[in-house]
Amino acid sequence: MPRRPMPPIFPPGPLRRPPIKQNKQDFMSYFRTSEGNLDFKKIAETAQQAKKIFDQVSPRVRPLITKFLKK
Repeated sequence: MPRRPMPPIFPPGPLRRPPIKQNKQDFMSYFRTSEGNLDFKKIAETAQQAKKIFDQVSPRVRPLITKFLKK
């Protein structure tokens, strides 16, 4: 009984991935009002949230960074 040919592990030719849909919205657009002006209150609130997260994470991450840098 003849064996069936095995399909190739990798298909011939370059791999093609489907295009990724990208939102054309830039980073600063999150901090703009509906009129297009910068919303400084939103910028300040976001900065405060980032600082709170940094303050919570810093005590746990700092020893790891220091240990890594000493090696």
